[in-house]
Amino acid sequence: MAEVERRKHKRFRSKEGAYAVLSGPVSKMGQILDISRGGLSFRYIDIGDRPRETCILDILREDNVFRLENVGFKVISDLDASKDFPFSTIPMRRCGGELMGMNDRKINDLEHLIENYTESED
Repeated sequence: MAEVERRKHKRFRSKEGAYAVLSGPVSKMGQILDISRGGLSFRYIDIGDRPRETCILDILREDNVFRLENVGFKVISDLDASKDFPFSTIPMRRCGGELMGMNDRKINDLEHLIENYTESED
């Protein structure tokens, strides 16, 4: 049986240097893997605690040319990603979720990030 695609927006592979930072009772920072107008996924080092169901997210570039702050984020998945790094002894996880509460300015900023710092997954 074919898997049903539930995403509403096209997903783009992030170029290196883009990071997600979750804040709240459990804080996480990791490299963004892919992103769309509706959500993103990122990988982070697993130190035992997991992100909460909803939290606040910042998106930033390591070169400081882009920053999108205080975006609502609903965690949809948080999976073991260690198999993606077979020669590493560092446990990794992949967190994916939905972006929420985006006003027009934040949507424009997100679209700028997608246009300038991603590659199509096609």
